[in-house]
Amino acid sequence: MISKGSTEKPPEASGLDTAAARVTRPMPPWNDSVYSMSPGREHAMFMAADPAGRREARSALVAIGLSAGGFVAVVPFARLAQPEIPAFLAFYVTALVICDGITAVLLFSQFYFLRSRALLLLASGYLFTTLITAAYALMFPGLFAPAGLLGAGPQSTSAMYMIWHAGFPLAVGGYTLFKRDNETAGIIDPLSVKPIGAIAASVAIVAAIVVAGTLLATVGHGYLPQFIAGDRTTDLGWAVLCTDWLLCLAALAFLGVRRPHTMIDLWVMVVISAWLFDLALAAILNTGRYDLGWYAGRLYGVLAASLLLALLMIENTSYYARLVRVSSRLSIANQALERLSLLDGLTNLANRRLFDRYLSDHVALARRQRRPLALVLCDVDGFKAYNDCYGHLAGDECLKRVAVALDAICQRPVDLVARYGGEEFAFILPDTDLAGAVKLAEAARQAVERLEIVHILSPTVGCVTISAGVAQAGPRDGLDGDRLIVAADAMMYQAKKGGRNRVAAAPVPVED
Repeated sequence: MISKGSTEKPPEASGLDTAAARVTRPMPPWNDSVYSMSPGREHAMFMAADPAGRREARSALVAIGLSAGGFVAVVPFARLAQPEIPAFLAFYVTALVICDGITAVLLFSQFYFLRSRALLLLASGYLFTTLITAAYALMFPGLFAPAGLLGAGPQSTSAMYMIWHAGFPLAVGGYTLFKRDNETAGIIDPLSVKPIGAIAASVAIVAAIVVAGTLLATVGHGYLPQFIAGDRTTDLGWAVLCTDWLLCLAALAFLGVRRPHTMIDLWVMVVISAWLFDLALAAILNTGRYDLGWYAGRLYGVLAASLLLALLMIENTSYYARLVRVSSRLSIANQALERLSLLDGLTNLANRRLFDRYLSDHVALARRQRRPLALVLCDVDGFKAYNDCYGHLAGDECLKRVAVALDAICQRPVDLVARYGGEEFAFILPDTDLAGAVKLAEAARQAVERLEIVHILSPTVGCVTISAGVAQAGPRDGLDGDRLIVAADAMMYQAKKGGRNRVAAAPVPVED
């Protein structure tokens, strides 16, 4: 026999056992700010819509200042001739294609959610640099073939370089033009078309522009003017490159005055600044290919390609970490809500919902493991008279004190005490025979009587007492939850009929 306080190991508990054992634990404090977000603020989880503060602006200015410092240090030596290193150009174009390609994918993915015209243009600009850099590399002399691939002529790579460095600042200008003031509030003016369709159309248009530029630089190379003679830039080439530089400067200025700024605005300005230093060193202030300015400018190009990508990757990691934290907090909140749904609001005991689930679960478990199951139903004697005499607030306080006393009787985690309804309470006692259940019911009766809650209209001893009915069923008794409740209820009625403040018990009758 297993009774209250027994040292015998209880049976294996089900998932509801754990819930029952923890149902009265205090819940974590509720914090609305953790689980809610004002309308539109979910968009601000992206750099494209996240407002930039003073700290972010200072960080961008520091990055521009460091780039400018390096530029000033290199300018006096920009025309110094350097050895030709083919591997350097291979590194340069590979880094640009990879960095700009990944950046384009990340920006397109943000556009898919935000559906901002401005962001679509910026993503297209990065896709343009990715594709045109790849075409530039294919036709660069000495990289894949002595004279380059795709039927390139002597001016082909120069023409592609100039188209390349005009296209991106134009894309940034378009981004700035379509950028709306309310995007910093996370409110996006979306495209009316589906995002997949807009992305596909953008990719097709960018690819067409790059193909057209490639055909102009290769098939039409005979019509191109002389931009470079040997390894030196001509006056015409210098003029066109200066135009590209001015386009970058105009894009930077336009974006700078187009306030308010988002996080992505600041770092696009840093990127454009690096482009200005790149063009100045590699094409304007130097003499031509393979001097110090040419090499340094291309390092600035790699820096420009890496900056926004690095920020986007950091952003993704940061927001993923934030998502994990929010998910964890939501899980805690859901567990708290689950416990709330299983608690009686007045007594903090398990409610009828948990009682029904727990009984059903342990009836099945007792059948499977062929173990006994006992049920105790308790009723506060003369509770209506108590309410009439002392008032409902006093009645509620009485039920709370009774609940605490009954809860203290349950010492095994597998046992459950619940408020069955009104002034009735119930114990579910898995793996407990009739004698053990009677012992627990008697301990509960004595615990309530020891509270000495004055009840002048009590039908028993002048204080609040309970009557308890105990029923127990074994594996051979045809275990059934409803029959167990009916039997325990009948015993409780018998205890009341016999004078109250007592325990009556009987096994569940075997079903014919």
